[in-house]
Amino acid sequence: MPDIQTSSAESGPERPRSCADAQTLAVLELGPLLERVASLSVSPLGAERVRALRPCPDLAVVGRRQRRLSQLRQLMEEEGRPSLDGLEDVRPLLNRLGPVGAFLVPEELEVMADFLSAAARAYSFLAPAEERMDELFRLANQITPLPELAKEIRRVVGPGHSVSSKASPELARVRREANRARERLRGELMGLVHYESLSAAFSDQVVTQRSGRFVVPVKADAKGRVAGIIHDTSGSGATCFVEPLSAVEGNNQLALLSRREREEEIKVLMAVAQRLAEQSQALSENIKAMAKLDCLLAQARFAERLECAEPVITDAGEVELIKARHPLLAWRAAGQKGQCVPINLQVSPQQRLLVISGANAGGKTATLKTLGLITLMVMCGLHAPLERGSRVAVFNAVAAEIGDEQDLDRDLSTFTAHAGRLAKMVNQAGPSSLFLIDEIGGGTDPSEGSALATAVLDWLGSKGSMVLATTHFHRLKAYATLHENAQNVSVSFDKATGEATYQLHYGAPGFSDALAVAARLGFPPEILQAAETELDQAERQTVALLREAEQTRQEARQERAAASADRLAAKGEREKAKELKRQAAQERAGALAEGKRRVREVAKRFEGDLAELLGQTQEKQKEQGNLREGAVRQELYQARREALAQVDATAAAPETDKPKGEETDLAGLKEGDAVELTSLGQTGVLLESPAPGRDTVPVSVGVAGVRVMVPLTEIKPLPAGAHTQPKGKAKSKGVSVQASAGEGLDLNLIGKRVEEALPLVDKALDQALLAGRSEIRVVHGMGTGRLRAAVREYLSGHPAVSSFRAGQRGEGGAGVTVAQVRQ
Repeated sequence: MPDIQTSSAESGPERPRSCADAQTLAVLELGPLLERVASLSVSPLGAERVRALRPCPDLAVVGRRQRRLSQLRQLMEEEGRPSLDGLEDVRPLLNRLGPVGAFLVPEELEVMADFLSAAARAYSFLAPAEERMDELFRLANQITPLPELAKEIRRVVGPGHSVSSKASPELARVRREANRARERLRGELMGLVHYESLSAAFSDQVVTQRSGRFVVPVKADAKGRVAGIIHDTSGSGATCFVEPLSAVEGNNQLALLSRREREEEIKVLMAVAQRLAEQSQALSENIKAMAKLDCLLAQARFAERLECAEPVITDAGEVELIKARHPLLAWRAAGQKGQCVPINLQVSPQQRLLVISGANAGGKTATLKTLGLITLMVMCGLHAPLERGSRVAVFNAVAAEIGDEQDLDRDLSTFTAHAGRLAKMVNQAGPSSLFLIDEIGGGTDPSEGSALATAVLDWLGSKGSMVLATTHFHRLKAYATLHENAQNVSVSFDKATGEATYQLHYGAPGFSDALAVAARLGFPPEILQAAETELDQAERQTVALLREAEQTRQEARQERAAASADRLAAKGEREKAKELKRQAAQERAGALAEGKRRVREVAKRFEGDLAELLGQTQEKQKEQGNLREGAVRQELYQARREALAQVDATAAAPETDKPKGEETDLAGLKEGDAVELTSLGQTGVLLESPAPGRDTVPVSVGVAGVRVMVPLTEIKPLPAGAHTQPKGKAKSKGVSVQASAGEGLDLNLIGKRVEEALPLVDKALDQALLAGRSEIRVVHGMGTGRLRAAVREYLSGHPAVSSFRAGQRGEGGAGVTVAQVRQ
């Protein structure tokens, strides 16, 4: 059986290629970060895998790593943390199972059983990921639960890491026989030591063992009295441990039984070892999967401790760190309940060169390390200590030149080492490269160093690389001001206290302020004045120009901010006005809806009262027999129409009054006047004078010999002497009724929708009742049949309809429904 190894790096298509050299990993402190993550793992397997993590330049792989960790953290929130107790590195045990006859001792088998139990718990924990967490489900598929094998191992291992008698019937039988023989021999020897004539020869009345054989303690001066084999003596020599001759046969039998017991135990252990060897492939996959899961759980615990988030992964085009903290400083702050100041860092695709300047101890180098370490840890698959929504790029090459790389053994000065690193960066430069350079061009003559730094930045920028460089050189600050693909960034200090705020300001260079720092550190004024006089005149002018440019930029920024604030204020006022208008409309609509609701409630109660009155009238008619039912019913329906007309008029009242010119003078109307029914398109004669102030109450109008109840608002006065004959075909507005004395009414609904037609049917039925008509013909047409079905369903439940039928051939056939009106 070959040795079982677990690859600590990603296997298959996720195996990362090198994108950062050892020096970069060292200066950015990826190793110490991984050690802290490894300390949160449960087993050596997980810790080993954490330490072997390396940044991967493959965007798809990094995305899968990030998504997998996010899914694990979500699953932990839903299901709780899984228990991996008992997870040990069992590779050495499995590697011993290759040779024929190999076996594991019970203590080692117990370790294997604990590993199998941990794998089963891990599989159960990952099971809910099947439908919605693809990366975790892929990991779950790599685990093969072996519950029966774990159960068999635990059946074999007995108390005290022994082989259980339950492991084999033969083993149990041999042990029972050995126990009986042992007890028999011990009883014989106890009888010997208590034998009265020999009791004085024994130093103690006990039976013990030496070299696996039962013996009795005999005084040295009386050893001749007990015939047997001396196996040992006490330390003082006063006692000899003698195996009496009578016990030799019993001890020999026990030795044989012990040998048979051991042989049977080995046979059982070899059988279990064979079962484990048969599952070696599944166990090997389980070891890899459990190592990966332990590594992921350590990453999740690290992310929870530092309140990390999954960033948006980009392809080296943009970086935006929101409230980012240096991971090692954040770890220390979390452990000591301290504070780690976050920074906001942004590099746009248009300005990929950042020149960071400002006084020492302001956070310039910390900014480089924060970006560098966060980039590496994200490319390793870890979440970073930053706010959600941050953007982190994936690079093919990451290189950092931070700190003093002086090497006396290799005869390298500070500048030589620095220049050597810059040369490597120049050769690596490309559009997917990140270079972090501290004090670029430093360690040599400032004039030559700044010239070299300018040329290097030019070269790296032309290759599309992303570069963050710190400097104190004014020439480089001017370079960033004059080049579109570069930007000045400065670190700030609290003007009152002189302490660094560790915040970055974009578009403005920083100033070293070395003399001011020296003054705060207690330098004598004389030295500071002498240093001031030693400043180069050109240097002073450069600083003055930079400060003037910065002042101009700040003023322009303030003006833009003020203008923006004015625009925002104006926009806010407009939005506020819109909101007030919207609220007023809502309140008006709400009030109108409430009024309509109350009116409908009143109408409903009024209609109930009418129904009750009708019932009472019917009872009186039965008792007296002299009431005219048609007249009573007509009066009741007229009262109902008056009430409903008032309700409809109130509910449908417009929000504004009619414009002048559209008002109709109805005050002078009286019985006998000629009028036009605007809703019916007919002319007629008023049969009653309208009641004053009750414009919405229907009045009686004679139309072609038919009495029709029409609201006063639907009546238009005609000039005196006007002809009151029907105008012909009725308008399509409202209900169309044509009738002559003694006939029914025709209701034309063709072209109407169901919701428009049913109110017209109700209105026509009321008019038929008032006019004393016996039937009404509803013309709905053939069409799809939907309108016909709705009309007939409505008629079937209407109290004014006694029955209805389809029209006959001469009446319009299936396109007409004839309803019989109750009298």
